Amino acid sequence: MIRLHLLLLFVFLTCGFAKAQVRNIFGKTLDKADNSPLPGVSIMLKGSKKGVQSDAKGNFTLDVGSAASAVLIVNYVGYGSQQIEVGNKTQLDIYLVQADQGLNEVVVVGYGTQKKVNLTGSVASISSAQITGRPVTSMQNALQGISPGLTVKSSTGDVGGDIGGLSLRGTNQITLAGQSAVSKEPLIVVDGIPASPADFARINSNDVESISVLKDAASASIYGNRAANGVILVTTKKGKAGVMNIEYNGYYGQQAPTNIPKYLGSPQYARLLNEALKNAGRPVRFTDEEIRKFDTGEDSDKYPNTDWYKASLRKNAPLQDHQISVSGGEKIKFYSGFGYMNQESLKAGKDLDRYSFRLNTNATVNKRLNLSTTSSFTQEMFQMGKGDYSFTTLNRNVPSIPIRHTDGTWGSLNGGVFDPLVSGNTVRTIEEGGRSSSKEQRINTAVNADLTLIEGLVLRGTASYNAYNKTASTFTNEMAPIINFLTKQPVASTAVTPNALDERWDRNNRMLLQGTAEYEKIIGKHYGKILAGTSYESFQSRFIRAGRKDFPNNDLGVINAGANNPNFNTNEGNLGEWAIQSFFGRMNYVFNDRYLLEANIRFDKSSRFGPENRLAVFPGFSAGWRISQEEFMKQVKWIDDLKLRASWGKLGNQDNVGNYDYLDLLVSKFAYSFADQTQNGVWQEKGSNSKVSWEKTTVSNLGLDLSMFKGKVNLTADYYVRNTNDILLSLQSALEYGLVAPAQNAGSVQNKGLELQLGYKNNIGAFTYGIGANMAKVWNKITSLSSADGNINDKYIYKVGEPLGSFYMYKTQGLFASDADAAAAPKINSASKGGDIKYMDLNGDGKIDANDRTIVGNDQPFFTYGFNLNMGYKGFDFSMLAQGVTNVKVYLDNEASMAFFNGAGVKPIHEQRWTVENPDPNAAYPRVLKSENNTQNTVFSDFWLFNAAYLRIKSLSLGYTFNDPLLSKMHLGGLRIYLSATNPFTVRADKRLKDFDPEVPSARSSYPGLKSYVMGLSVRF
Repeated sequence: MIRLHLLLLFVFLTCGFAKAQVRNIFGKTLDKADNSPLPGVSIMLKGSKKGVQSDAKGNFTLDVGSAASAVLIVNYVGYGSQQIEVGNKTQLDIYLVQADQGLNEVVVVGYGTQKKVNLTGSVASISSAQITGRPVTSMQNALQGISPGLTVKSSTGDVGGDIGGLSLRGTNQITLAGQSAVSKEPLIVVDGIPASPADFARINSNDVESISVLKDAASASIYGNRAANGVILVTTKKGKAGVMNIEYNGYYGQQAPTNIPKYLGSPQYARLLNEALKNAGRPVRFTDEEIRKFDTGEDSDKYPNTDWYKASLRKNAPLQDHQISVSGGEKIKFYSGFGYMNQESLKAGKDLDRYSFRLNTNATVNKRLNLSTTSSFTQEMFQMGKGDYSFTTLNRNVPSIPIRHTDGTWGSLNGGVFDPLVSGNTVRTIEEGGRSSSKEQRINTAVNADLTLIEGLVLRGTASYNAYNKTASTFTNEMAPIINFLTKQPVASTAVTPNALDERWDRNNRMLLQGTAEYEKIIGKHYGKILAGTSYESFQSRFIRAGRKDFPNNDLGVINAGANNPNFNTNEGNLGEWAIQSFFGRMNYVFNDRYLLEANIRFDKSSRFGPENRLAVFPGFSAGWRISQEEFMKQVKWIDDLKLRASWGKLGNQDNVGNYDYLDLLVSKFAYSFADQTQNGVWQEKGSNSKVSWEKTTVSNLGLDLSMFKGKVNLTADYYVRNTNDILLSLQSALEYGLVAPAQNAGSVQNKGLELQLGYKNNIGAFTYGIGANMAKVWNKITSLSSADGNINDKYIYKVGEPLGSFYMYKTQGLFASDADAAAAPKINSASKGGDIKYMDLNGDGKIDANDRTIVGNDQPFFTYGFNLNMGYKGFDFSMLAQGVTNVKVYLDNEASMAFFNGAGVKPIHEQRWTVENPDPNAAYPRVLKSENNTQNTVFSDFWLFNAAYLRIKSLSLGYTFNDPLLSKMHLGGLRIYLSATNPFTVRADKRLKDFDPEVPSARSSYPGLKSYVMGLSVRF
């Protein structure tokens, strides 16, 4: 339907136009400094859609019509814009003056804007051109590899869940044993309104004007209480005065997995299983004749060779996105955007439809009053018309089990005998398991008023309301038992009963009232600006869930149709609220465009803390010195701008606590059974902490900005020290306490880091090009903790002086070459023999125990880097973006790397095992054993650490923009077609285990990461 509407619109715009009188003007575009021709200069006829670009020699020809008042608008990157009256001329040479590249660029900062040259904090600016045209499903993924210090951790979630997480300048997350991880993402502010990561993910990249990343405390402290992890400011597009502009941007393509687990077929599975059983002194499972039948496939009912991933996942899944924007106006300017995205899952029958609408308006009431609105609506509908399954279950489907037998019944045999594992048949679950659906709606709206009282003094007021509503429904079908192919009898244990329906409703709403006063003044060489403001923000969340079982059939989908049995019913709900009241201010001072000072302060009071701890103060100070403006630099012509920056400030984090952690909360729920009746009770379950307080972060930053050779070379460098104190931890308490221990402010983490970003751009005639590189290195360590000896959580240790994400486990030195080698050395237990992992006795006491554990690596991406390349020749353009990490490891055990883990299959790595015939102590894998016989090899050790370093091409794009003669005939303002790919290539550092995605690894397997290939079209009417 959308494509039909676009076609009708196209036909309407390209038909029935009367031919206007033609008057061509021709000329050249030249650099005023040396009269050299400038190719690719944009020349537009004001008030129309007509425009051209100068050719390789600077020549241009443009139809300006009959009007004597024609005006040309001239733009070229790195040069000042011009508006030139044509008059009665037929020939016109245009001389362009090189602008101070970036010196007049305006950057969005907290509660306002500043010239880029006057910035004293560490602020990265991302333009719309850097994020549009990439076939990604969330804004988070569009930011990957663009800015140093901004890390995007990709997600392997299925459609709608592949959002990705953001972090700035490393992690400060301590997660002790028994404690849930807390989100440490940056604060996101869209058009001045705080937004959730989920709201941010669903912004259309075509609607974005710019993004500012506030990295240091000086730039972020004006957001105080939630800025400890940085701030991301998003500005959406606004309407511009002039002729109405209509644009369409869309693409269609296919997605495919970047990697999927590779399992061996039935013959290899059977041989390795026999070997594993013999290694454990047990009888073999398969005879030579049975293995021969696996090879030949002559009896597929008993001896199949099933590829479960191929049967359960689609090879490709379609992806499409369509965006239409309309903008323009005079006194009332507007920008409206309409979007539709459809993403199908690799799981059959599952897809996502996303509809979006945005309307931004700006009305000039009079010379003093300006009113504006921003509003957006997003609706997502998830459909799973078939049953869903887990990837853990998929991995346990071995190739010796058939999907179906030749008589049409579901597979019931494993190598000719019945196996209870057949109940995990994922194809059966897809076809008979049930259905699910959900709908999410997001509304974000704001009204703004700007009142200029006197010259330089502006009052601004904002009122906004954001709402989120979600309904979800999951029906689990009753499934008949599988028929034993040999006995033809149903196997009761394989039935799924009773059927069940679970429904949930979530609602969140957020309200913000905000007012600021800003005064700006220039007196001679002195420039000053003062900002003062206040805000009040409240948030409420609520959910209700209901469920019943035992429906008359699988077709009913209404709660009341289920059995009203208290033992089957599920009913729950919750309500949460918090509020923040804030006062903030900023002062800027510039002397002679050389010396820059800025001071910020914010006072926050949060309802999440007790009355005595609610108020917190967050100051920030920064200074800059534009060395290039000094008299002694005037003769250094090759330096355009050179600036040193220094800043210090304090930030806070209120998201590290619950809404009511300072209160004694009571729970009311089932307590015990008496006389066959359930008895409810009311009691305190978790202790309170009235002294719980903000998480506090102090950041010091030194930076350098350098622009050289008329803007062709640009360098930004930053060094910072970030100390996070009073991290909330759930510490152990004495058993006599009797309650779940409350969280306490008890930890500190330090991040030191270096960030570099370098770019170069130039042209050779009509060929333009630009290259860029960025890197970020973080030195991280825990500086204080409740336990000086460290806190061990699973395979990690949190210890003072050590970085977060430190693996704490046994160090290994290959494998035992023989039984004699094992007998002569300390070992983890008596089961160790030749071919098992050889652990190091680090303390030299002649035995292997917990005292031999040590730190053996880290899973945090403390070194990240990226590259980008852009090229253009006449109408052609090419771009490439690469991103990578190094010096990082991942722990992969269970189904990811271990043979026969809990009934799973085998992988190519297991063919590189130690054997009696090949007793290689450096083999890629130990002797094969089943899980129950393999405890000596499954303890946490560095043998199961794999190199997760990689370099990935994140984006490739090749496009062509059509020239003016063709566009004039079609009555179009612009037309571009392109091919684009996301994640097409990856260079992996690990060569031992080759079937995991180093960017999104998983020990238990999960929905795979995706690469995509699309064809796109951009049209300006």
